[in-house]
Amino acid sequence: MEKRNIIDRIFPIKYHFHQMLFMQAQSNALGVGALYDWLKRSAESDCEALTRYVKEADEIRMEMEKNLTEAFATPFDRGDIYSISVGMNRVLKYAQSTLISMKTFDVKANETIISMVEQLNLGVEIFAEAVQDLKKNHGKSEEAVGKMRATHREIEKLYMDGMVFVFAGTDPMEALKKREVYHHIKDASTNLEETVDVLHRIIVRLT
Repeated sequence: MEKRNIIDRIFPIKYHFHQMLFMQAQSNALGVGALYDWLKRSAESDCEALTRYVKEADEIRMEMEKNLTEAFATPFDRGDIYSISVGMNRVLKYAQSTLISMKTFDVKANETIISMVEQLNLGVEIFAEAVQDLKKNHGKSEEAVGKMRATHREIEKLYMDGMVFVFAGTDPMEALKKREVYHHIKDASTNLEETVDVLHRIIVRLT
């Protein structure tokens, strides 16, 4: 840690990567939150909000990648910063594709979909808080890791239980459409889980 402080004094970190990561994580949380709201009330304004947050998060990600190529020093491994940013982007894109698939295939929100997205929403909210705490209280970020992983386990369980029910039905086309939607949510959760692993690696190195 002392070596890191010496390097920081000689080569000050010009770009605010902590803040940019938090801004992207916050946009992700707001985007998934918009999907969750849409599932509960089917308001077109929630669709528009999700699209807006996807665009906002993309702009933050592109700016951060540009800064990574220009920065001499970063607060932690630049590869980890890049991986977290890309992982968050995939989570939000899968959330968006969930909504698009539901509208395209005319899949109505059911208890499984709502419960899965509720857990995903909880996971990204905790992730945003963990990223915010990373700079000044990474011990608190460490405590959040288990909570985020718990949301992924719950989504996996909801997915399996939901698919058992779907396959027990008599309409194969309906099963395929629901499976498509369920899988998008599951993929969003899987990417969040992988991004949490990168965050945890950063925390371990900061300890």
